[in-house]
Amino acid sequence: MSARVFSDFSIHRQRMMDTLIERGIQDSATLRAMTEVPRHQFVEDAMQARSYGDFPLPIGSNQTISQPFVVARMTQALQLKGHERVLEIGTGSGYQAAVLSRLCKRVYTVERIHSLLGRARKVFDQLHYYNIISCIDDGTVGWPDQAPFDAVVVTAGGPKIPEP
Repeated sequence: MSARVFSDFSIHRQRMMDTLIERGIQDSATLRAMTEVPRHQFVEDAMQARSYGDFPLPIGSNQTISQPFVVARMTQALQLKGHERVLEIGTGSGYQAAVLSRLCKRVYTVERIHSLLGRARKVFDQLHYYNIISCIDDGTVGWPDQAPFDAVVVTAGGPKIPEP
């Protein structure tokens, strides 16, 4: 992934924020977090020019990064105050975890696809997101060793949602 200067994407990022507000995202903390997290770092170089559009993008392994509105809507719904431990099922690109990490004490994220988690971990390290803990596992069982959690967000398909 490219280490482009974030300001190269400022116009695209602002358009994304305008779209989120127009679509009903009102929580200032959610909007701030989505402004702070450089979405373009979570997609392949070839997709970076489109990374702030309000649509999902492929990230490999037949998976996608969720469209910004979905990320914002799920984040806003959690009503995080800053002290929470949040479980995310389905790390994918790592973007949702990164947004959550700006709003809570710690994010625990579970991914089943090694290559996706490896790439997400690299981005977390590059961006100094040290309050994100990740593992390879079956997200349908949650993360029992770290439970309980204050909130659970599911960003992947599965047969059931784990208990907090």
